Amino acid sequence: MNTIGRDKWPDWVKEVVGGMKNIEIKENNGKYYCYQSTSIWNKEKKKPEKDSKYLGSVTLQGLLPSHEANLKGIYEYGNIMLLWHLLDKNGILKSLQEIYPDDWKIILIFSMNRIIDPRPIKSMNSWYEKTYLAKKFGFSITPKKISKVLETVGTNWNSMEKVFDSIREDNERIIYDRSVIFSSSKNNPLLEIGHNKEHLLLTKANIVMAFSHERFLPIFFRVIPGSIHEIKTIDILIEEIGENIILVMDKGFTSKDTFEKISKKAKFIMPLKRDSTMINYSVKMDSFFIYHDRPIKYSKYNYNSFFLYTYEDLSLKIEEESTYFKLISQGKKVDFREEWAGKITLISRMEMEPKDAYEMWKSRDQIEKAFDIFQNHLDVDRPYVQRQEVFQGYLFSSFIGLICYYLILKILKNAKVNDKISVSDVLLEVSKVYLLEIGKTEMISERSKKVRKLLKCMELENLWTKNG
Repeated sequence: MNTIGRDKWPDWVKEVVGGMKNIEIKENNGKYYCYQSTSIWNKEKKKPEKDSKYLGSVTLQGLLPSHEANLKGIYEYGNIMLLWHLLDKNGILKSLQEIYPDDWKIILIFSMNRIIDPRPIKSMNSWYEKTYLAKKFGFSITPKKISKVLETVGTNWNSMEKVFDSIREDNERIIYDRSVIFSSSKNNPLLEIGHNKEHLLLTKANIVMAFSHERFLPIFFRVIPGSIHEIKTIDILIEEIGENIILVMDKGFTSKDTFEKISKKAKFIMPLKRDSTMINYSVKMDSFFIYHDRPIKYSKYNYNSFFLYTYEDLSLKIEEESTYFKLISQGKKVDFREEWAGKITLISRMEMEPKDAYEMWKSRDQIEKAFDIFQNHLDVDRPYVQRQEVFQGYLFSSFIGLICYYLILKILKNAKVNDKISVSDVLLEVSKVYLLEIGKTEMISERSKKVRKLLKCMELENLWTKNG
């Protein structure tokens, strides 16, 4: 067994033990072993002597402690501290602590698990025990304890609403949509029979979500029975959030009476169907702007008390016309007119710059992605939760995890690296920063070059120091 100098350590070994002091690494047949050296004063010889203790073997998964070592614990630290910092900085942690003084810690554990490593409730403790949360909170969790807190949270909508109120800002442009969460649970009154994308008959719950366009952040959600008509969900949203919002909606509310009804409640912008009699396709389009390197021609005109904005995407026009004539040549009947090609018309009672209106409507894909992340990345689709109250608490705590996801994604977008680095990448890399308990000493492991570069890019290089 040979002792190797620090300058010859493999990079992955440096990542595991680089932050520990007085460390020696020994190698034997390609395997690495970690020792900690301390200096002990020899009274008889009147000089210090080296005392070396074996801590464990160094593996790609981390330091595997020896039973004889004085290493008491290794905890994932970097990922927990990143999420903690973001929740604290944005005031969400304080809201949870004030609104749920007895339960905020379990909510936090559950929320962080959803974004880091989503587990079923029954196995969540296995994940929790290896994180800094277990060290910081100092208690163990059980499925019964988690379910009890989720039930308490899900029972009181007013408390959840207070959290959303603390996140929301006045006069926000809010993108609104609804989706469904499928579940195999039984005896949950919020669930109704429906088909999923694979056309399987499953029970499902309807979810209404609101997304802040300016702040790039999900700010509200609510579970509603499927029997409630979509127009009624607007009433629910306005009742909960208030009237000082601008709704960006998709097609679905097509009648003039519906537009009038929504206008009395909130400002909105939404597309019309192409065959709507409200659209005047004869209005000339003399102006244009560039959107994502594509020229967009536009016109703006009035229809009674509404403003209509018609756009023509020249690239899309060519594609649609080509498809139209191909179908005609195949003898197929197509409900399409050439004057519709590449065009979309938005309606609103707000007068604004046509480019602003177009960009606002195009931002609708933000909430569609938020639903996808909520259901798939956070793994909240098909939760097996029997009781209605636990189900609502489950979704609420998962929604806090979704907010965490977007707080990280927003930083990556601002740094213009979100196309190269994902939220999962960030959490994986910083999870390699550990809190180490060695005897009575606690220390933070060294940040690898990759982690230091990542945190600098996110302007979070001072997120923690070597001492925590």
